[in-house]
Amino acid sequence: MTPQDSYIVNRCTEIEVLLADAAVWASNNEKLGAHLAAYISVLTVGLLEDCIEHLVNQRVSKTNDNEIKHYVREVLHQRFRNPDYGAISGLLGEFSKEYKKAFADKITHNGMEATALQGILDNKNSLAHEGTDKLQMSVNDVDNYYHRIIPILEVLEQILI
Repeated sequence: MTPQDSYIVNRCTEIEVLLADAAVWASNNEKLGAHLAAYISVLTVGLLEDCIEHLVNQRVSKTNDNEIKHYVREVLHQRFRNPDYGAISGLLGEFSKEYKKAFADKITHNGMEATALQGILDNKNSLAHEGTDKLQMSVNDVDNYYHRIIPILEVLEQILI
């Protein structure tokens, strides 16, 4: 299964092309690979934030209420950063208990998707708060995390739109 929403497909394609390019560029340079992995981690977290906001906005658009759409868009943009499993589950629970349960039924808090999500968040935060001295992740690591995270977007897509 892959995301169906064209916006999400396009955003994911950007990351996938970058991952393929980075693997080639870093094939003979481990340090370059670590820097590219850090960069792609940041972009991947941004992709998740952006795509989750997009899906929520798609769901809110069904109300045909411009004030509600504007409010939700603004609140989400301000509050929803570094979307770990708990933040995503909590956001869904604010919509309905059924959304939260549907998510938990398909993506478990300690499953491979949530673990990959936490790994990519930790890598991004390590870069932001510790600098480049401790970069340990490779492009291959980020690629693996990325592909394990995509099912989260697929499930959210099923739930929200």
